[in-house]
Amino acid sequence: MITQKIIMLAQAMSEYEGWIPGANASSKDGGPSVSYRNHNPGNLRSSIFDLGVRDGFAYFQNDDIGFIAMMYDIAKKCKGETRTALRSESRLHDLIHVWSAGSDEGDLRYAEYVCKRTGFDLNMRIGDLIQ
Repeated sequence: MITQKIIMLAQAMSEYEGWIPGANASSKDGGPSVSYRNHNPGNLRSSIFDLGVRDGFAYFQNDDIGFIAMMYDIAKKCKGETRTALRSESRLHDLIHVWSAGSDEGDLRYAEYVCKRTGFDLNMRIGDLIQ
C-alpha cells in the first residue's frame, strides 16, 4: 500500500540521490545522470516495473513509472517482502542503510536529510510508514 508517508519518504530519498523532477541533473561528464537517463529516481537495480537494466540500474518507460517503482519497493521493504533483512520492525535508519549501501558517515548524512525533509524520526519503525 502506497501511503502519504511512503510518498514523502520517496521524494526525500530521490532528492538526496540527486533526482529532482523537472531539473536537468548532470553526471560528472556533463551529460544526464544515470538516474535521469533511466527514469529511475531511486537508483533501483531491478524492479517488476523495469524494461531492463542499463548502466547497472533498472530503466523505466518514464519518470512516473520509475517513481512508482521506487515507492513500491519501499512499501515491500516495510512489509519485509524483499530479499533484504528488513521487516516491519526495522527502523528508518536500517532502511536508509540498505538503500544507500554506503559508509556509516554517508548513511548518517542521508538519514539526517530524510528526517529533516520529512519530519520522521530516525528510529521510527518502517512498518509505521504503511499504516
